[in-house]
Parts: sequence; structure tokens; C-alpha cells
Amino acid sequence: MHPNVITTPEELNAFCSDLAAAQWIALDTEFMRESTYYPNLCLLQIASDTVASCIDVIELSDIEPLLHLLREPSTVKIVHSARQDLEVLYATYNLSIEPLFDTQIAASILGMESQVSYGALVEQIDGTHLSKTESRTDWLRRPLTAAQIDYALDDVHYLGTLYLQLKSQLQAVGREHWLTEECQQLAAAETFVTDPNQAWKALKGVASVERRYLPCVQQLAAWREKRAQKSNRPRRWLLPDLNLLELCQMDPTKITQYLHTEVPSARSKEDEIREQLQLVDASIASQAEFEVMPQRLAREDQDKVKKLMQQVKATAEKMGTSSSLLANRKSIDRLVMGRASKVEQGWRKAVVGDSLRMQLSALNTATEES
Repeated sequence: MHPNVITTPEELNAFCSDLAAAQWIALDTEFMRESTYYPNLCLLQIASDTVASCIDVIELSDIEPLLHLLREPSTVKIVHSARQDLEVLYATYNLSIEPLFDTQIAASILGMESQVSYGALVEQIDGTHLSKTESRTDWLRRPLTAAQIDYALDDVHYLGTLYLQLKSQLQAVGREHWLTEECQQLAAAETFVTDPNQAWKALKGVASVERRYLPCVQQLAAWREKRAQKSNRPRRWLLPDLNLLELCQMDPTKITQYLHTEVPSARSKEDEIREQLQLVDASIASQAEFEVMPQRLAREDQDKVKKLMQQVKATAEKMGTSSSLLANRKSIDRLVMGRASKVEQGWRKAVVGDSLRMQLSALNTATEES
């Protein structure tokens, strides 16, 4: 019998010995990120069909015996809505998880709500209602309370049941390869590495910025990303998105006043911000190439997107799966713009991509003839 919370190397070694023969490992994490760029891992919850415990990574600096098991390619790792868990494991231990079974994605493939929560899925499949009382707790605080421990263990206790049920249903409809492909893409290490030069694309509101200001936006966003990574501080603490965009569209003579009145947290960084803006001016003068956002779709192309989305919805309803999983709006936009789209890749190509390409070709022909 293992303790509910493992805090010593001896306890961890004994737990991992019992875990070694497991065909699957259920996994969840608790972490904090309010004051850091990188997630701060606080707790690892691990379960198999025979054992379950929380690994206190704050008390245990070395968990290599467990990491060795999580790297084992013959053992399925079960996670619900795995992206953030995978991100924190990669950031903390440079650990990539494969093979992965994401129960949220599996449920979506089977036609359940595309972003179904763990609690809702447990209730739907197992009939158990889980408590949410500790969902916003401080996981850095020690000692952990009994309520925190029970809540954390619940997050892995039912994953095995979900896995067995969902896997059986996926096999019955012949869609296991859908999940395998989705999980392989999700678990790829490059998913969790942010290129500072691409950070501008994630800025809230960047799609509405005039093209002439984009070089500035790209330069300043890259500076902010590098600074945030190096100092391990949230981007918004350095310069919130809205302020970054406004600075790039502002008369340079007003920057000082703006920073002092609107962005007090950035006052000390005024010299660095000005330096970045000057670099942009120099780059433009030297005819440097800057990436631009895709142009907005013309009205007739927006109509095509709408019709293709209707086809996706009809296909999803017929197959009993999630329409957003088959093709989201972004992937349809890219298809209509003639860009690489995930609907023409992997399992989606045969399921929906080929038919969408045929309908788009017909719509394009109709537009040309009219």
C-alpha cells in the first residue's frame, strides 16, 4: 500500500516498481502559472489499474524512476485534455509523452462535446459526480490538505475506466487511427516550443492591424517573447497585447507619455522598447522582408467558406462525430485561400478533405462563369 502523496525517493522507487508492469498509466498534473512564463509544476498524479498516488515534485527534486516509465513506448499514457499537461512536462523535464491517449479527443471523435470536461465525461460514462471545490487551489502551498489530495487523485482515478470504454467504442467504429494521429501531433515536442519570431501571430487583435504596422508588431512581439522567456515572467507583465499594438501604431513623440500613463509596468523598459522600434525603422529602410497576415477573404470567398462549413456539419452529423474536429473555420479558410490545410492531410483527407476540395472546385467554376 503506497501513501497518497509520495515525498521520498524510497517511496517513489517502491511505487515505480509496482507501476512497471502496467499496460497503461493515467496521468495528470497540477501547476501554477500566474507569475511565470513557464508553468511551475507542483504535483504529478499517477495511476494504473492497481496503484495510484500523487508525486510531490516540490519535495522530490529527482523523479527519474517515474520519468523512465513515462518514456516507455510500450505503455499507453492516458490524459484528459493533454496539451497543458504535456507542456508542463516538456518545460520541466524535457519529456515527450508517447503513446498518448487523450480522452477528450477520443470523446470528440465519438461525437460527444468537442471540449468536454473531465468531470462531465466521468459523469456520462461512469455515473460519478466529481467535486470541483479545489479547482482553483494554490498547489504551491504545503502541506497539502486532505481535500486537495482527494481532488488530485480523482483526476486520475477514473481515467482507466474512460480509456477502456472509449477505446472499445473507437474500435467499434474503426476510428482508432484518428486518435493515434491526433495524439502524435499533440505530443510532438515542437508543439511546446515558441519561436519568438512567430509570437506576433498570437497577439489578440493583430488581425485588424494595418499592414504597414506589421513589421513593428513582429519586432516588438519577438523582443517581448525573448525577454519573457529569459526572465520567466508573463508576457503581459512586460507589455500587454493591446499596449504593444498601440505602441506600434503611435507617433514616436508620444511613446514616453503613453508608457508613463497607460503602461506603468513598462516604464523601466522604455529604452529597450525604443531600441526595438528603431530596429524596425532600420529594417524597413534596408528593404528587409517581413511576413504579413493573410488578407481577409473577399465576400464571394466568405460565401464559399460558409457552404463548405455546412458540408462539414452535415458530414459530421451523418458520421456521429464532432464537426469542429473534422474541420474548423481556420482550416476551411486556408483551403479557400489555396493554402495548406489540415483537411487535406492524414485521416481527414479521405473522410472530408477530398469531398471539400471537389465542392470548392465546383464553387470556383461557378464563380468564374458568373
